[in-house]
Amino acid sequence: MKSKNLFGFLINPFTRIAGWQAFGIGLLCVVVMGVLGSFGGVAYDGVIDMHLMHLSLEKSLLFLGIDVAFLVLVMWITAMIVSKTYRFIDILGTMTLAKAPLIVLAIAGFFTTTPDMKAIYSDPYVIFSSVSFVVFMVLTMPIIVWNIALMYNALKVSCDVKGSKLTIAFIVALFVAEVLSKIVLYVIA
Repeated sequence: MKSKNLFGFLINPFTRIAGWQAFGIGLLCVVVMGVLGSFGGVAYDGVIDMHLMHLSLEKSLLFLGIDVAFLVLVMWITAMIVSKTYRFIDILGTMTLAKAPLIVLAIAGFFTTTPDMKAIYSDPYVIFSSVSFVVFMVLTMPIIVWNIALMYNALKVSCDVKGSKLTIAFIVALFVAEVLSKIVLYVIA
């Protein structure tokens, strides 16, 4: 596969993978992410949010389940508002698969040493004493941007909507999904 085609596939695989196939691959990625995150100390506590903290395997999978459920639910409602040509299974599959890049952060969690929070409060520059933590933080931004780009393209392909209508709907939906997932996670945690 040529590099241009590979880049296009990594940013928008949904022109080739959607529906049940995307959901199956995405679900496998989410479960692997939950298991690795649990043991690596990475918690996904929001639709586009993660923190370095240890959770039990059950809680890690529960958090991810809530994140995916709210992402899919809010994007489905958004699809109903902005498009007449969408299928729920496409929204479910593409949004679940869009979480896949976050596996990289779960793996990176195994190699990250988190500075003590009390030390950070007394001297914030202590963060820079842990090279692995700094590398993890730098790695986080492109992975989250990639994740958001995938979610955007998932909605675009699933709803066949373009332009400012898509952009505004996506931004509002992502914000609503993040807030709702945070509220529910706060209540149960």
